[in-house]
Amino acid sequence: MAKTKQGNKDVDSYTIGGTNKVVYDCVLMRASDSDNQPYVARVEKMEGDGRGSVRVQVRWYYRPEESKGGRRQFHGAKELFLSDHFDLQSAHTIEGKCVVHSFKNYTRLDNVGPEDFFCRFEYKAATGSFTPDRVAVYCKCEMPYNPDDLMVQCDACKHWFHPSCVAMTIEQAKKLDHFVCSDCFKENGSKRLSNAYATSPNFEPKAEPKRQRR
Repeated sequence: MAKTKQGNKDVDSYTIGGTNKVVYDCVLMRASDSDNQPYVARVEKMEGDGRGSVRVQVRWYYRPEESKGGRRQFHGAKELFLSDHFDLQSAHTIEGKCVVHSFKNYTRLDNVGPEDFFCRFEYKAATGSFTPDRVAVYCKCEMPYNPDDLMVQCDACKHWFHPSCVAMTIEQAKKLDHFVCSDCFKENGSKRLSNAYATSPNFEPKAEPKRQRR
C-alpha cells in the first residue's frame, strides 16, 4: 500500500477529458506501446497534490496471455484475472471506464460491448497461481465453460457438450430443437428416443449461442 506524501490529499473523483467521471471504478489505462490494448485496472484510491495533478492507486487485471500459463482454450475473449499487483499511476493515463462483471452476470448479458469484461479468477503474479484453483468442467473434453463457445444440452442427463465433441457442426447445433447425447441414447434405448433429433416447434432450443458484441 503506497503512503500518501505530505501535502497530498485524497480525492473522491477524477474527470477524464472533462467528460467521464471516475470514482472507484474499473478503468482502461493507456499502454506504454500504442499498438497494444489498453490495460484494465480497478481504482483503489485517488490522491491530488493540490496543483491539479491526480494519481491513482490501481489493482491490475491481467489478460490470460499476460499470465504465466498463457491463454487457454476455455478462456473467453473478454476474460480477465484480478491480480495482486498494485501500482500508483498518473490519472492522465486513464482512457475510459469499463465494467468487469462476475462470470455469472456476464453469461446473462444479452449483448457484450467493448467496455464489458468478466473475471472468475484471482491471480498471484509472483507464483502464477489462481484462486479458485478448480472450477466446474463440462463436456467429454472436461474443460471449464468458455462463454464465447456455443454448447448444447442433453435433454436426458442435462450435461452440456461442445458440438465438435459430439460430431456436430456449429450450424447443425444451431438448428437443433432438442438433443440427447450418445450415452443417454444407448442407455434409454433407440426405440424410445428414435425422434431425439426431430424438430418440435413447442420445444425450447437447447443450443446456447455466442453472445453478441456491440
